[in-house]
Amino acid sequence: MDGEETMVEKIVGYLYYSYHIILIIIYILSIFIIFPFFIHFTRINRKKDREASVYRITNHLYKITVNSQIMILIELIAIIHFIFIYFFVDDKESKEYKWIPMLLTIIVYSFNQIIVPIQNLLIFLLAFQRFLIYFFPKSEKYLVLTEQQFTYFIWRVYGFVISGYVIYNIAFLTCTFSTRTLCNYEAAIISPIIYITLDFLVMFSSIFYICILISVQKITSQSKFIRTRPEKVIIYQTLVLLFVKLLCLPFFLYFSYSLYATQMFFGEPSLIKMLYYPLFFIDVLTTPIVFQITYLFCNKTNLENLLKMNFRKAKTWKTILSRHRVEDFHVPHVIMSTTSGI
Repeated sequence: MDGEETMVEKIVGYLYYSYHIILIIIYILSIFIIFPFFIHFTRINRKKDREASVYRITNHLYKITVNSQIMILIELIAIIHFIFIYFFVDDKESKEYKWIPMLLTIIVYSFNQIIVPIQNLLIFLLAFQRFLIYFFPKSEKYLVLTEQQFTYFIWRVYGFVISGYVIYNIAFLTCTFSTRTLCNYEAAIISPIIYITLDFLVMFSSIFYICILISVQKITSQSKFIRTRPEKVIIYQTLVLLFVKLLCLPFFLYFSYSLYATQMFFGEPSLIKMLYYPLFFIDVLTTPIVFQITYLFCNKTNLENLLKMNFRKAKTWKTILSRHRVEDFHVPHVIMSTTSGI
């Protein structure tokens, strides 16, 4: 009986890990297939998107998405490098190279610790701004920032987040490697608390858009508020982001329980850390891909043009992968249409 149970456990374990490996492969293929098209269509639409009042924030979110994609690529290189030296390099030689994937992982982790909270903050502020402007139109002149004002604002945000990150890591290292008397527990959780708060605000921000959509259905004369392409895309991005986060709830609970069961807290165990690490991991993996998919497939113009592309022609791929301007690329007329919606 014990032997049969052991065999069943092995089969279940094999299926469990195979399932996750398949998901990881699909995820990796998806992000690297979708990413070039995301860049391509963003460049094509940029001239028209600049006219939208939300452009400064959406453009910064675009830059964050691109940089996040680069970080994912760096982390994949680190993982491949680690696997290579683990299986194909002698133990003596591997010691000289193990620091490389560790360094790359630290860089990626540090980048995400700074950039993901800013991304969440911008998503929430954008939703809150659109909510106030829709229901209180007179507030628009106070809420829409000029380029100079936005630059000043975003630098202040980066300074605040980086300061919290530095304080957190100093306190984290102190609590992990020094005596208990030197540990400042409040400082050690400042960054996770900020992050968790912003993450829940992102989920809450979808309520703003739901209120707008309900109101638009009742008062069709005000539907022009979400008639522009950027307005529609950010609404769908936020709603899909909420859906994905809810979809990841089982993983979140499993991850949190695993942290509690194994006590892998790198310091004092706490509810804050049980929430922080799973939320952070989910955001890093899901937010960039959600932004790219919604931008491509929640826009009728982009989708129609994507389906009409001739991928057998080398010119098509050359244009997609080109870093130069793509406005003059010969595509079906639908791509240049400014009247089609979602």
